[in-house]
Amino acid sequence: MTLDPRAAGAKRLQGRIAIITGAGQGIGRATARRMAEEGASIMIADRNAAGADRTCAELREHGAMAEMHIADVSQHEAAKNLMAATKERFGHIDILVNNAGGSMYGPKLGWEYTPEELMANVQNNFWTTMWCCWAVLPYMVDQRSGAIVNIGSNAPQGTMRLPYAASKGGVFAITTSLALETATLGVRINCVAPHWSVSEDPDDRLVTRIPGQDAPRDPADAQAQHQSLAQHHLQNIPMRRPGLKEEQAAAITFLASDDASFITGQILSVGGGAKVP
Repeated sequence: MTLDPRAAGAKRLQGRIAIITGAGQGIGRATARRMAEEGASIMIADRNAAGADRTCAELREHGAMAEMHIADVSQHEAAKNLMAATKERFGHIDILVNNAGGSMYGPKLGWEYTPEELMANVQNNFWTTMWCCWAVLPYMVDQRSGAIVNIGSNAPQGTMRLPYAASKGGVFAITTSLALETATLGVRINCVAPHWSVSEDPDDRLVTRIPGQDAPRDPADAQAQHQSLAQHHLQNIPMRRPGLKEEQAAAITFLASDDASFITGQILSVGGGAKVP
């Protein structure tokens, strides 16, 4: 058994140290599995201890080096502490995947969100990326090497998720602006923009994007939610299927690896043919 059979034996990240935020479930967990399979040591960062512990345990079970750090990286001090803890534990930081986030309180029309819901989405999706980039770049610039992969979305060209879409548009801007600033400093910064994605593991999701709220465990509720998402998203995906979180992880790992050594400032849509601005 392997953590991710799609790696097909590749070891592009051998000896690398990778921080993955939101690695307790979803795309973050799939990315941790893929990067560990390719040889990276992983710092699992998540605000949900149960998810972080599960990911950490499964990586270690397969012989990977893994540690966990529980924090809400939408706060700048928490982001700084994460980078400092990783540097202290592993000695350096090679890769940062800014995955923490997700749409909350929707779907609904933009003006139907409360001010508190608008702010919570921005805090959860924009500031998590901003603060982690801000906190890690001094380390990467000092060592003259590093790769950051931000997680965007196809949502900026979608509907019913205004604050999430605005936040992910901001993530695009963080990516392109910082990539220009670091292009001669040994650091590459790119962005993967997923469309609707599901996991190969039906028990992957432990919590919702709303802090402290558990994911629904009733199979009927899960099926109803899947059908609702399918009705909303599939019409905008030319391949007419959801992506797999493991497919997102493959693209993220490529951009973090030396196979992408001459790529920076790019927004890669992994959306079954859907395009981003």
